[in-house]
Order: sequence, then structure tokens, then C-alpha cells
Amino acid sequence: MKKLYLFLIAMIFANCGGGYGTLIEFNGGELYYTSSILTREAYKLGEYLEDVEFFDGERKTVQINKTGNTYEFRMVVKKGMEKDEEVIQLFKIFSIELSEDVFNGYAVDVHLCDEYLETLRVVVPL
Repeated sequence: MKKLYLFLIAMIFANCGGGYGTLIEFNGGELYYTSSILTREAYKLGEYLEDVEFFDGERKTVQINKTGNTYEFRMVVKKGMEKDEEVIQLFKIFSIELSEDVFNGYAVDVHLCDEYLETLRVVVPL
């Protein structure tokens, strides 16, 4: 089921460009992490995204940031996806999975962004 959610998320994903932190590459995917993220946290996230086949050989770009005790998983989405309530529900589930599987139960907000990683909508868990 988890792979299905991530596949659907990947299908609506759009690429973005540089200048967003330190870059690590995983199976064609680009993961940027800011100075508020430990290198080991970034690698753990990247390996997780690879394991669940989010990073599947096609170019995708994400960014991870942390504000206080809340992680921000940022990704560029195609225009209009931030308004699709079915997609929003998938991202709520994805947020919970990231919290449980990668970030030791800490809150994870998913930021749906434009091509410049500017937030269009924040998705918080269920």
C-alpha cells in the first residue's frame, strides 16, 4: 500500500532546480537538505525514498528542512495539484509514514511547492 501512495505522489511530482541546500543524489533523485538537518538524517530519508521506490531512476527533487521540532518535506508539484483533495489525503498519509519510518515520530509537514520551492500549500498529518 505504501508503494502505491508513493507511486501516486511520484506521478504528480515535477522537477525543480538548484540553490536549495546541500545535495545528495539517490537513484536519479535529488535530495537537498538545509543546515537545520543532520547529514545522517538526510541520508536516512534518501535511503527510505529509494527503498519505497519514490526515487525510481527518474529525476525528482525534494528538500528537507526543520523548524523547531517539525520537519518540512518540500516538493515541487504540478500546478493545481495543491487543490486536489484526493492528492492532499495521500500526502497526509505520506506525512505520517515519514514521521514513523524516518524521523522517529517527530511531526512532518509536507510542503507542496512551485518550481522555486515556494510553498503553495502545507499538508499536515491526519
